[in-house]
Amino acid sequence: MRPRRLKIEFYDSEGVRHSIAIDGPVTKEKVGKLLDLVELMSGTPQASATALGLSPRKFDRLASTIISQLKGRSFTSGEAKKAFEASFGEKIPLSTVSTYLTRLADRGMLERQQEKLGLAYRVKLEEQKQFLALDPSPRSS
Repeated sequence: MRPRRLKIEFYDSEGVRHSIAIDGPVTKEKVGKLLDLVELMSGTPQASATALGLSPRKFDRLASTIISQLKGRSFTSGEAKKAFEASFGEKIPLSTVSTYLTRLADRGMLERQQEKLGLAYRVKLEEQKQFLALDPSPRSS
């Protein structure tokens, strides 16, 4: 039986607390739309790689890996898989990585282009600037 109530609470970048609830059938589509709204309101796309890396969700941790290790260059889903597994010591199927990369591209975080051997991804330039401004980790040039 599906849950009949879902409540999400979060704080935006100004410290304002928001609370959203669904009373009734909870579907993946509704949860996805809610998470997109939360992302928009709280500024999650600008979250640091460290914050995303602490999430229990593989999607967030893959985004963390891309932000911290793969920004500034093109990469394949296989390279993203290897970076994730090295970072978290946890296996992730290549099909899951490909699905998540497609979602990140659809949300505007990644550019996707066809290469000779398949698809290549790259963090969009405007996203890199946001992450550079918020990522507290030291950078080597």
